[in-house]
Amino acid sequence: MQVALWLLLAAGPIGAIDVVYFHIWKFRLYSRPQSRWEEICHLVRGAVVPAIFAALLLGRPEGAAFWIVAAIFALDTANSLIDTMIEPASRAPIGVPPAELAVHFIGATLMGAAWATFLIAGWPGRNATTAIVRWAAGTLPAWLPPLAWGGLAIGVLLVIFEAGLVARAKMLR
Repeated sequence: MQVALWLLLAAGPIGAIDVVYFHIWKFRLYSRPQSRWEEICHLVRGAVVPAIFAALLLGRPEGAAFWIVAAIFALDTANSLIDTMIEPASRAPIGVPPAELAVHFIGATLMGAAWATFLIAGWPGRNATTAIVRWAAGTLPAWLPPLAWGGLAIGVLLVIFEAGLVARAKMLR
C-alpha cells in the first residue's frame, strides 16, 4: 500500500504542472467555450485524486473502504479516458503540444501503477471488516505525512482556483 502512496506523491507535482502551466497559464482552457467538457474532466480529477490520496495517507483501506477506493481509482481512470478522447476537439485549432502529451503519459502511467499496486497490496483485506487501518508508528518517514498533507491541501486549493476561473469565465460570456 505504501508503494501506491509513493506513486501518488510522484504523480501530484506532475499533475500540478499540467494544470498550472498548460491548462491555466498557457492555454487558458477555462476561458475557451470549446474546452468546457475538458475542464469538467479536470475538475472531476481534481476532486477524485485528493480523495484517493487522503484515504491512503490515513492508512490501509479494508473491506468496503477498499472497494470504495478501488471504485474511485476506476472513476479516475474512466475520467482520464474521456478527457483523452475529447481533448483533440477541445484544443482545436491550437492542438496539444508534445510536452503536454508527455506529461499526460507520465501522469497516467503513475496513476495506473498506483491503482495496480493498491489492488495488489490491498487484495488480502478486501473482505475484512470495513476500516482504514492506520499506519503503524514508524511505518512512514516522519517528514512524509506533513509534506503529503501539505501537497494535498495545495491540490485542493488548485482545483478550487481552477473551478473559480471556469465560473468567472462562464459569467463573463
